Amino acid sequence: TDKQLPQVLRIRDLLSRGIAVHHGGLLPLIKEMVEMLFTRGLVKVLFATETFAMGVNAPARAVVFSAIRKHDGRGFRDLLPGEYTQMSGRAGRRGLDPTGVVIIACNEEIPEQLRLSQMIQGTPTKLESQFRLTYTMILNLLRVEALKVEEMIKRSFSENSTQKMLPEQQREFEERQQALSTLPQLACAVCAADLPRFHRASAAAVQLGRQIRERALRHPVGLRSAAPGRLVVVAAPVAGLRNAPAVVLKSGVPPPVAAAAVGMAAGTAGTPGTGPAAAAAAARHAFTVLALVDADAADAGGFDFAPLPANMVGVPPAGRRAVRLASVLYSELEFVTTVTVKVDVEAAMRQDAAELARVCDALGRAGEEMRDSGVIPEVDWSRIREIEFQEWLAERARLLGSLPRFQCAQCPDLAEHYGVVHREHELRRRLAELAFAISDQNLELLPDYRQRVGVLRDMGFVDEAGTVQLKGRVACEINTADELVLTELILDNFFADFDAAELVALLSCFVFQEKSQSEPRLTPKLQKGIETIKQKAVLVNAAQRARGLDVGGPQDAVAALKFGLVEAVHEWARGVAFREITELTDVLE
Repeated sequence: TDKQLPQVLRIRDLLSRGIAVHHGGLLPLIKEMVEMLFTRGLVKVLFATETFAMGVNAPARAVVFSAIRKHDGRGFRDLLPGEYTQMSGRAGRRGLDPTGVVIIACNEEIPEQLRLSQMIQGTPTKLESQFRLTYTMILNLLRVEALKVEEMIKRSFSENSTQKMLPEQQREFEERQQALSTLPQLACAVCAADLPRFHRASAAAVQLGRQIRERALRHPVGLRSAAPGRLVVVAAPVAGLRNAPAVVLKSGVPPPVAAAAVGMAAGTAGTPGTGPAAAAAAARHAFTVLALVDADAADAGGFDFAPLPANMVGVPPAGRRAVRLASVLYSELEFVTTVTVKVDVEAAMRQDAAELARVCDALGRAGEEMRDSGVIPEVDWSRIREIEFQEWLAERARLLGSLPRFQCAQCPDLAEHYGVVHREHELRRRLAELAFAISDQNLELLPDYRQRVGVLRDMGFVDEAGTVQLKGRVACEINTADELVLTELILDNFFADFDAAELVALLSCFVFQEKSQSEPRLTPKLQKGIETIKQKAVLVNAAQRARGLDVGGPQDAVAALKFGLVEAVHEWARGVAFREITELTDVLE
């Protein structure tokens, strides 16, 4: 009888000593019995997995962690802060214990303080949506015309944050549309012919410059090039600098701007990430410069900050020149020139009037020379021998060389007109981003849905119009197994050659998920059936990979099928006693 099962005998022996275990391998009846005895105080020591600690309201006087590492199905890792808090929170019984005791057993060595601090006081794990599209779900939605799959995806937790932003994005979309409609129309006969093409070429040169500087940062030559005293051309929206001549004073100085501004500047330049880490990374490549500015102009950037063309240097009129200390990122140095400016760094940093006047005069003369000649003498990057880097340099040089040949380059008000076109371009770009964000095309799972519908169409589950066919109607009834493989087997009449016991045994591979080291002893008929199932799984896997789904290779498709219980289920279906079946496999009862 079941009273003689090995598991029952072991648990009964342990319970007689006030000791119990609780894990997923126990029979449901035994797990419930252990929970009842523990809550009544009859179990003094309980060895349990986190399932018990997290899912059962059963406080204890003390909680002991035998280890702080666990296997999560993929590999070993430290306990997450949420897991530790939930399990250690069981220590202390309300009304009985003044203090709950938590003990971490150090069997081999004491854990590092940093690991313990991260586990005990770290940031809790963010909730992540586990909503996934399945073929059964898609087929059922295709059969019910009242509900579209896009609506189903929108209601999922994965789209929750995106859907919350929709009202704000729609409001911004309307504001940008209004701003676009009120933009002044350019009425310049000189610029009308080719200014938009001029803007595209200039923007492409600026983008290539960003890529060049990002790559140069990885090379010693890149950072050494911006040494103190070096003349640079700075385009920094946050600092309000428009291709301004500047001299480098110090390097590696954190920018004296808000963290948000640092993050925005880093994001604009293509630096990955935001927040403190991104700000710290940006600060390592920041420079304090003394920049030539227009004394009468506002020094704030922002959305309306209109840059100058890539080949133009911003030099204010002689009577309105001033210099201003600014902190900029390496990515904001549009050009690092071969020109050097003699500067007393300490005097400039303490705002010595005589030194600032001298540097202002030197920057003005250097800026005028570059503006009038149309040539910005950039440092020699030939020591960075990467092929891609040199190709970028050549393409940017070609683009910069083409700019003076445009008709609009002859317009005396080019800087102002360029700003008008730039604002319109930025408005249209942002409008396109917002239009995509508020449309169904922005749904994260929509590409996956389209790929899966393609698989269903290729395999004949739906037709070209999306109408569910016979295969699809069969698959709709399968909820606990691989619907594609199982449907293919059913419609191939695969199961007709097997009796009831063999049928149940083969089907066990679709629901059994645990690992088993014991080798089942199978009849030739069952082995042949297993090979057929594997072949069908490989075919379905190939159909999914052909549509771009990330389902692994053929070996992964076969590994997903677990045949460890085929022998045990076969014997159970033939009426063998449960106690004898447990001896056929190492899988717990």
